[in-house]
Amino acid sequence: MSDGLKSSLDIAMARTKEIVGEEAVSLSEDQKIRIADIRREYDAKAAEKKILLAGNEELTAELQKVFQEKEEKIRAVYAEGK
Repeated sequence: MSDGLKSSLDIAMARTKEIVGEEAVSLSEDQKIRIADIRREYDAKAAEKKILLAGNEELTAELQKVFQEKEEKIRAVYAEGK
């Protein structure tokens, strides 16, 4: 490490690396676009579930399924970058 002053960003990145224990994955522009599309698609699905199941006790479970599917698809895109 250098003896010079560090920016807040450098300090935050160093702490993140300590906590996560791995280097950040560099994503291509295509991967970033695909992740954004996945997020938009699944945010829309969640909104649809909220409307269709408003007041229904199944809402929480359905939203959890949508969230898990979204995270799995995003993880798959990240895995391509490793």
